[in-house]
Amino acid sequence: MRLLLDEMISPRLARELRERGHDVQAIKRDRPDLEGLPDIEIVWLTAAERRAVVTNDVADFAPLHERLLATGGEHFGMVFTDDAVLPRNREHIAEWVDALSGLLDAHSGDDALLNRVHYLS
Repeated sequence: MRLLLDEMISPRLARELRERGHDVQAIKRDRPDLEGLPDIEIVWLTAAERRAVVTNDVADFAPLHERLLATGGEHFGMVFTDDAVLPRNREHIAEWVDALSGLLDAHSGDDALLNRVHYLS
């Protein structure tokens, strides 16, 4: 599985995950061409690249997941995060890296999260 970290997720995570051998990009550093695009376009582009998107924006992405399934569309996974469970700050970088690395290790195939959501904890 390959990941794209949404704009609100630190690009440091992508760098550290790449150091562990994972294919991870961050919008903020690796894909500035995606900054500010509507969420549905992010989903379409990640689907074309066979990437799952990691986002804290559950309120917008969960309905996109439902709409895609209802209309026969597809995506390659949405990984949802919650600041109450895993805060987005420097003190929790190692926890983030471990959680995402564990997810990637457990789901190595490109289509491991095809049309599914996963809540990171």
